[in-house]
Amino acid sequence: MRKFNQIRRASIFACVGLMFGFGAGGFTNRNNVAASEAGTQPSQALTRTRIDHDYGLCVQQPEPSPRKIEGNWEGTLDVDVAKLRLVLHVIRKDGVLSATLDSPDQGATGLPIDSITLSSASVGFEMKSLGGLYEGQLAKDDSQIDGKWMQGGQTFPLILKRLGSPSEGTGAVESPLKLQRVDAGGHSLNLLFGGQRVGEATPAVILEGGFGAGIASWSIVQREIAKFAQVVSYDRAGLGQSDPGPKPRDAKQIATELHAALQKAGIKPPYVLVGHSLGGPFVRVFASMYPTEVAGLVLIDPSQEAFHAWTKTNPPPGFKEEVAKIANAPQGLRDEYAAVDATYE
Repeated sequence: MRKFNQIRRASIFACVGLMFGFGAGGFTNRNNVAASEAGTQPSQALTRTRIDHDYGLCVQQPEPSPRKIEGNWEGTLDVDVAKLRLVLHVIRKDGVLSATLDSPDQGATGLPIDSITLSSASVGFEMKSLGGLYEGQLAKDDSQIDGKWMQGGQTFPLILKRLGSPSEGTGAVESPLKLQRVDAGGHSLNLLFGGQRVGEATPAVILEGGFGAGIASWSIVQREIAKFAQVVSYDRAGLGQSDPGPKPRDAKQIATELHAALQKAGIKPPYVLVGHSLGGPFVRVFASMYPTEVAGLVLIDPSQEAFHAWTKTNPPPGFKEEVAKIANAPQGLRDEYAAVDATYE
């Protein structure tokens, strides 16, 4: 059952990782492709005519005030195994809407939105590079958008609430975490840093996600750890927007790349390694390869060799169907799954 849950989580994280696992270069403000607001033309929306049958009079009444989505909006994307705080920034220039998105928990700001539309009370925006689409309904007082985020065949509820008034600025939300692309031996990994060390002897906390998971899986945990320690999460090679790495993607290769990236980024030992699920074997192998650099291990519901062997002869219900889905998953996820047996050897 644990392996079944690993595969289910991986399909979710593959979606989230692709959504918010950008390289640092992708967070700078860029020119956005904006969509014109749908609806009637301005010349047609100025007035409407009502015939008063009792008096035979023709009375002109002004149209209701146009709906407004300009400003800052905040919401939480809840995908069961992770919660990500998102901030949408919408501006109107020369009658045209444009927008960007921040993911403060991951140090991501200014993610470009390709198009955003407002038609009556319906709001929609699209991020083509991610294959992601948002659809929602604007509340009558323009204070909230009730909607859903759709990506990779999955749908997640996402309610956006207005921050301040529409006239306030649309600056990025400050995050205590910073993202950086780091060389790991010929290819780059996305590392997310936060917190400070009290002294050189104080360990840095290194977070290793489960099967197919990375930065997104630690969004809440990392923010809290950063309050008292230096902490690093990352997307393994081939996941999120980290570059693909050499195969096989087994524990030894992953530990080698993580060690190289930490050295390149200036994150010096000692380390406390935190491994969740399949990340458990990964950090155990890291500790065996670099024993003098590891101060401790924290294993969260870790995968185990004996259980892995047992599931081969005793697959839980639905296991084969979940495994079949991996054939359509991103290449990095498929490569990681293909090396699971090698990891346990």
